[in-house]
Amino acid sequence: PLTNATRLYYTATGGTAGDLEANISYDVGMSNSKGYPVYKVAIDGDELTLDLYFRTTTSQIELLGVDGPVSVGDADIDYLRFGTPIKLIGAQSSKSTTATATIRSNGDDLSDTSITIDYGVANRNSTFNNATTTNSKTWKFPTLKSTLTADIKVVTSGLALAPFPIVLEFDFTKGLGMVQHSGNLSENSSADYEAKFDRLLDLPNIMTSVSYAFTMAESQDNLSSADYRVLNQSELNSLGWLTISQDANSNWVIAEINSGHEDYPTELTSYQVLFENKHSDARLSGNITIDP
Repeated sequence: PLTNATRLYYTATGGTAGDLEANISYDVGMSNSKGYPVYKVAIDGDELTLDLYFRTTTSQIELLGVDGPVSVGDADIDYLRFGTPIKLIGAQSSKSTTATATIRSNGDDLSDTSITIDYGVANRNSTFNNATTTNSKTWKFPTLKSTLTADIKVVTSGLALAPFPIVLEFDFTKGLGMVQHSGNLSENSSADYEAKFDRLLDLPNIMTSVSYAFTMAESQDNLSSADYRVLNQSELNSLGWLTISQDANSNWVIAEINSGHEDYPTELTSYQVLFENKHSDARLSGNITIDP
């Protein structure tokens, strides 16, 4: 889930907790050229500056490009755009796409470049656990870890450079989106950078088994049924053990979590709660996480 004009905060490896700010925005230019919504996740902090471009659907997350510049081997690569978006959900092997980018190698700009990226994608279930947060909370989420392994092959003026190997990992959680991201760009035994979720802003607070009212992060304002509808309320209530409804003040609440129900989760599980603004039709994605 990606929502325009919202923010997530991350902690970089070795950095200050919550010091990386990720601004999520609807990228008008790329959306117009592609013919579908494209969102930019602009990560900015002292330890890392990186823009990631995504397309999301109900069943897929696609990576369209990366801005840096990013140092890969002896080169700096910026404005990397994939000819064919890279699908991050579902295993893929022996895939290839063309790309465009601005590349500097050994201090010189490379011109007349032809770029090919050979890649594979692997998925596995994982768990995110971050106890070093600015608000003294320990976040624990189930994730789908998507690992992109690629060789960036560059030919310039008839000269083929040695391939640049990269490994990018993305951890996605229902209702939140990307909670962890790392990149290995130099064939080191460990990641060159890693960002872990710390907190959010302009989005609904994360709900747990002890939560009650849906509120906005930071402001703690209630999400009122006068302003928002829950698009997947029926789907969530049909789980049997969960009831989302309105209280006496017309605020959206978790009215019941029945841990004794036969269908109550037996392992760490996250659900998306999809709010839609009745006045603007803008959508907000919320998260309910159950850790039995």
